[in-house]
Amino acid sequence: MNIPRIILDGIVMCVIFNAVVALFFMVLPQAYSVMFPKSIKEAAAPYVKKREIKLMYCILLILYFLMFLYMAVSAHFAGITGFRNLFWTGYIEMMFVNVGDFVLLDVLGRMYVKDKNMIKGAENHSGWEWKEWKKSCVMWTICLPD
Repeated sequence: MNIPRIILDGIVMCVIFNAVVALFFMVLPQAYSVMFPKSIKEAAAPYVKKREIKLMYCILLILYFLMFLYMAVSAHFAGITGFRNLFWTGYIEMMFVNVGDFVLLDVLGRMYVKDKNMIKGAENHSGWEWKEWKKSCVMWTICLPD
């Protein structure tokens, strides 16, 4: 296994994933409200259009497919063979994507969205505060119990 290449591929995938999701969030902010905590989701529900949600899911499905394709092509050109090596390569690369998603979209993105009031119906909602956000995020309940 080529560890530096795996790390770089993970970082590239993280950047691509977060950039695409953030870009389409700027275009369709109401559709992404279905992925927020329950209280925000309920507050924004009257403004969410089914067509936008379907479009968002299509975009995400295409993104997931392209990321899987990138992983497969990269593993092939890196000469990674065998189940164990492929498993750990995919695991490490997706770990970068998941950590980047958490930090960039869930933590920093929440602060940006809260300040800009981009989600109609959820402006100044208590669900944007850290205390409420922490309740719906599994990571916080594991790392920082009250």
